[in-house]
Amino acid sequence: MSRMPERVNICECWARDGIQGEDQFIPTEKKIAILNRMVDVGFKRIEATSFAHPKLVRQFSDSLEVLKGIKRPPEVTFIAIIPNDKGLDRLLEACHQGYGVQEITAILSASEDHLLANLERTFEEALPPLADLVKRARQAGIKVIGCIGTAFGCPLAGEVPLEKIIELTDWYLDKGATSIMLGDTTGEANPRQVREIFGRMKDRFPGVDFIAHFHDTRGMGLANTLAALQEGVVLHDSSFGGMGGQPATRRPKYHKGFAGNACTEDMVLMMEEMGIQTGLNIDEVIDTGIMAEELCGRSLLGHVTRSGPVRHRSPRPFSLQELRVNGEIAPALLFAEKVKESLSGQALAGYVIREALAKNWPVPESLRISTDGVSIRGELGGRDILVTRFKVLEIKKEKNEGILEVLSQKANGDVFMEGKTILTFSG
Repeated sequence: MSRMPERVNICECWARDGIQGEDQFIPTEKKIAILNRMVDVGFKRIEATSFAHPKLVRQFSDSLEVLKGIKRPPEVTFIAIIPNDKGLDRLLEACHQGYGVQEITAILSASEDHLLANLERTFEEALPPLADLVKRARQAGIKVIGCIGTAFGCPLAGEVPLEKIIELTDWYLDKGATSIMLGDTTGEANPRQVREIFGRMKDRFPGVDFIAHFHDTRGMGLANTLAALQEGVVLHDSSFGGMGGQPATRRPKYHKGFAGNACTEDMVLMMEEMGIQTGLNIDEVIDTGIMAEELCGRSLLGHVTRSGPVRHRSPRPFSLQELRVNGEIAPALLFAEKVKESLSGQALAGYVIREALAKNWPVPESLRISTDGVSIRGELGGRDILVTRFKVLEIKKEKNEGILEVLSQKANGDVFMEGKTILTFSG
């Protein structure tokens, strides 16, 4: 039986889990810029930084400067990783100064082998200070995510018993954790296992908010996300471009190859296409994924960033608000046999443009289409097929105008018309 939610809350983790494995230090102002962009796009949960020791993970040596510089709308929850008491001391001082976070993540691996590799501590050594950290944070009014890493398997020890996950969940809740994250740290999970574990955990702990945190190490990040959705999980983690992995320290690597998070762009598209509301606009999410690529200086792993969103004809009337500078409009096909024989020249160009736009939106009759900048390159035969593409060059809000580059080609590749068209919308 599926318990699929109608709406989810995606936590964007690029600024912490996403970049913690990057050797190259990403400048503070660029971190602030993309965090502010995440706020503008509509993310309501954002993992902003880590308070790991700056000498251990240099990427977060600017954690306080980042927190000082970001926008803080009241509806957005910012999250930080707090590994120890000293990190919490620094965060509490930031909170006192007015630029802290509302929620922290306390991390514990379900596998002791992984715990030793990651934190150089046994369970016996790790639990008492972590309990104190959770208690202090809660006393300060900060919510605590109890993260259970390697919940679906360990790259060093193999299978992790469900009983251990239950034991650690009980422990976290007893200490005051406000939600529980089950982390697939290096992508060991499979969808059947995910459904079984989340199903058992939600039955065992009714009312507890569980967070699904999957890595795409073996290409199953989205499949596992779907499995978690089927068990009613509402809170999901992801990272732009599928970035993430083991922190960039001198410790030995405990996995092979790519270990990034489930990709935000792909996750949002999947959920929205399934009719699950994310509160996010896929075009804006893709733009932010491209911004993440530019900050990192390389192509990342988002499929949707390359392909674009799935094609749908919008039910909303075409308006200036539908256009984005540098955005492309999905191509449209026109069969010349359907074109009125009396049309030619600029009138024909205007007709082709209007018909192509109408494949994407209902086009108001009041829309004025200027074709003065469009050149007709050839004749249109009765059996010709035209494919018309647009790119948005400029938006002039004060004039209610959009300037688009248009290219219309026949099936054999010959250009029928090209140039710039100006669309003027009624006020």
